[in-house]
Order: sequence, then structure tokens, then C-alpha cells
Amino acid sequence: MRLSFDKISYFYEKNQALDSVTFHVDSGEIVGLIGENGAGKSTTIKIAVKYLQPTDGRVCLGEKEISDIKLSQYPVSYIPDIPVFYEELSLLEHLQFTKAMFPDNDISIDEILDQFELRGHVSKIPAALSKGTRQKLMIAMAIMRTYEVLIADEPFSGLDPRQISALKKLFLQQKESGKAVLLSSHLLDVVENICDRYVIMKKGRIIAEGSQSELTEKAHLSEEATMEQLYLKLVDEYE
Repeated sequence: MRLSFDKISYFYEKNQALDSVTFHVDSGEIVGLIGENGAGKSTTIKIAVKYLQPTDGRVCLGEKEISDIKLSQYPVSYIPDIPVFYEELSLLEHLQFTKAMFPDNDISIDEILDQFELRGHVSKIPAALSKGTRQKLMIAMAIMRTYEVLIADEPFSGLDPRQISALKKLFLQQKESGKAVLLSSHLLDVVENICDRYVIMKKGRIIAEGSQSELTEKAHLSEEATMEQLYLKLVDEYE
């Protein structure tokens, strides 16, 4: 199922955060949304998950505008950049609550506890968890939903190398299962090997889009160029 952004613009009062942003994410692919702080990545994501309404343009899921889809029927799951929890619920109760909300998802709580190495924390409330464990819980809750599109805003923040590796594997599994994945990150070395395409943003605009090989050609760099080198070259050329 395609998630498409068609000439999306957004203003925070008089400040323009997005300027005619157009791109798409298809089923079975991972698209990396990259750019510096203030580039418009988080605003784009908040519009995609129906937290914000665009000032202009439209976002569609398949052929239908997302504004016409009830939130309860919207098949998009979201990993926010800042985890949000019920502070009085334990880790296990968070998972039980999510499972009760989305019983059609085949994944079990036992699978989640093992996959994310959370068994030692089941009775703890969020305030008693480390930053990395809170992030893992947020990711676990996201994949327990029923969805066709997974959107993640800076999901690698606070994770150690082992956890980052496990999360990369998870995103690739989502792709292989036919999900569409939109992944925002400033850690270019982390996302370099898992994204099919990249959307590079600066000052609310898309300045380049394509696979790594396409961006390499656009930037007139060698095939050995890293995503960091490509990003810096393209951003500098845009100035």
C-alpha cells in the first residue's frame, strides 16, 4: 500500500515548516527521511500520522486521503522520537493493553518479551527503565498494532550497538513481510545499509530523492561514497 505526500506545505503560525513536499513510500520498501534538525522531518511525520493537518496539499494511503480515514481504522503504526507511556502501568501492562487493543496481530507478548529482551523488566514502570529499554518498549508496542505502514522518528536514539543491530533487522523483516517503512534518522551510517531510497530535506524542502546509486550520480561522487558524504555534498550544493 502506497503512502504518498502530494505538495504538502505546513506553517507554524507565520513560519513555514514544509514547502510543497512530494514523495511516496511503497509496500515492501524502506525509505529514509534524512536532514538536519529543523529540516521538516518530524513535521512531515506528524502529518503522516494525523497529528497535524497540512496547510496545503494532501496525503493519501492508496487512493484515499488520510483525512477521510478514521484514526481507529488508519493502518499506520508510529514509533515517536520521544516515547510516550502510561506512567502508572508496568512494562507488561503496557504490552497487555496494546495486545487487547489489537487482538488481530498474531505476535504474542511472549515473543515480544524474548525478541526485545524485556523479561527482566516486566514489573517495572517506565520511570524505572533505562532510556534504551523505554525505547525498546515503544518499538515493541508499535509492532503489536495492526498496520500496513510503519513510521519511525529517530528510532535508534538511546540504543546501544547490539540494540541498533536488532532494530535494523526488525525493519528489514517488516519490509520482507510487505510493510511500507518510513524511517527518519540523522544517523546516516546506521540507515545506509537498510534503506531502498532516501528523501533528503533541508529548510522544509526536498532537495534530493532516490536510491544511494542515484544520489551518487546526482552528487557526481564515486561509487564508494558513503551516505554521509552524499548528504554533505548535496546539502552544500543546495546552499
